[in-house]
Amino acid sequence: MKNVRLLLIATVLLLITGVLATAAPKEVLDNEQLLGQWAGVLPVPGGSRSVSITVSLLPDGGTAAVLHMAAARINNSAMRIGSSADSVVFYADKAGCRFAGQPVADGQRLRGMWQQPGFRTVLVLDRVAQSGNEAGAVVAVRPAATYRTEDVRVSSASSSNSEIGLGGTLSLPAGNGPFPAVVLLSDVGTPEQASGTYSLLAELADYLTRQGLAVLRLDDRGTGRSVGVPAASTGTELVADAQSALNFLRTRPGIDPLRVGLLGHGEGANVALLAAAQAPAPAFLVALGAAGVNGQELLARQTSLVNQPGEPDTAQLAQSTRYAQAMTVARREAKKQLAAGNNPTQVQVRVAQEQLRLSTEAKKRSDALYKRQYAMLEIIRQTHDNAQAQAIVANMLKQIYPGLASAAAQARAGQLTSAWYRSFLTFNPQAELGKVACPALLLHGTADTQVPMATNLAALEKGFKGNKRVNIEKLEGVNHSFQTPTSEQALANGSAQPPVASTDALETIREWVFQQVK
Repeated sequence: MKNVRLLLIATVLLLITGVLATAAPKEVLDNEQLLGQWAGVLPVPGGSRSVSITVSLLPDGGTAAVLHMAAARINNSAMRIGSSADSVVFYADKAGCRFAGQPVADGQRLRGMWQQPGFRTVLVLDRVAQSGNEAGAVVAVRPAATYRTEDVRVSSASSSNSEIGLGGTLSLPAGNGPFPAVVLLSDVGTPEQASGTYSLLAELADYLTRQGLAVLRLDDRGTGRSVGVPAASTGTELVADAQSALNFLRTRPGIDPLRVGLLGHGEGANVALLAAAQAPAPAFLVALGAAGVNGQELLARQTSLVNQPGEPDTAQLAQSTRYAQAMTVARREAKKQLAAGNNPTQVQVRVAQEQLRLSTEAKKRSDALYKRQYAMLEIIRQTHDNAQAQAIVANMLKQIYPGLASAAAQARAGQLTSAWYRSFLTFNPQAELGKVACPALLLHGTADTQVPMATNLAALEKGFKGNKRVNIEKLEGVNHSFQTPTSEQALANGSAQPPVASTDALETIREWVFQQVK
């Protein structure tokens, strides 16, 4: 009798389950229904982060997904997609996280679990509407699924009025175009054809092409597939190269000749400014970390003239480390005083006083270094005999940097008295800024020690005062290489990783450029 009762209960339960399953079947999304952008808010300890996953269609019919989380400096991180009958899983291997969700709300929402090392939580992603036709609406630029690249040759005039060959890489979005396009110009000391290391322009080329922009990168003169000439380091030749690259794109099939611009970094930014001052002007201009003061002033303001262009600023790093260590000691002492019952206001005042003292000392050291480096550069400028200038400079370098080896001081003195440095000492960007009439974006990082923001951005703004189509943006904590701060990147990825381009920089450039070419 007992067995019969259990059998009846089981039968009823099965019938109820079947009715419920029939009444509310689980929703299923196929690959095509996943296409588009899914966005939501991820709750994290102490706050929240906006997160989105964009799914695109590949030419072979497959799908590709990328993860974006601005607050964590994760941008277009590739994701693998796994799916079952009623759920989908996105794996972001590089970022060390995943999201497993099920479709609800007629397939317009994914509800599931976000998981990363040491943390998991519920996450809901809603499908993002793509219309953007409402007044004032911002049209989202959907990343292209793939793009193609090809090696190209660009002819440019040399100082001898002969044509030389420049090697380059052209990245083209999927489709037939015509596409808007941009020429990327590199900084001094950072050859863009190098592999295996961080390259800002390589990351920009990949990012912008995925957004639908054709991108041309030139190999630096005398490197890669670009022919070197004796006077290749002069600004005249580099400006001619930039103009030749613009003309190459304007005559290229599949490129819109009216929507071709320039984007330069460091020295490349100043080359772009000079090229934009000449006719025919580019459709737009982006200058990353451009110099606004003359060359002698710029070099003297750098925290260390021992470092070569493109090398890490070891002096600045040591100074920042000393400051951080001193403030750590001050805060530790403040905690002890608070624990001992001291007045909290007085403790805070003492910490603020210590911070002011350290900042004042750092400024004094910086001002003293500036004066000594400016005087050394003035000797170079006035002493035309290289052997004499090198002897004086090597001696001054040893005085300024007592730990510098004699051989290193002599080698650096030789570089500082080279033709490129002598030319750069007299370079003044202000003369041509007033001639730039095209839309321009000036982007600078607050942590830039090679081209300090305080002096250079103010000078650029002054030079551009007659151009009403100039946008000036400051990126907090970003250095001259426009890299994501190491600590934030490690937090985003769960481990220490090589530097990557700042997400804020990439997105600021993308948004502004597409406003100009829409």
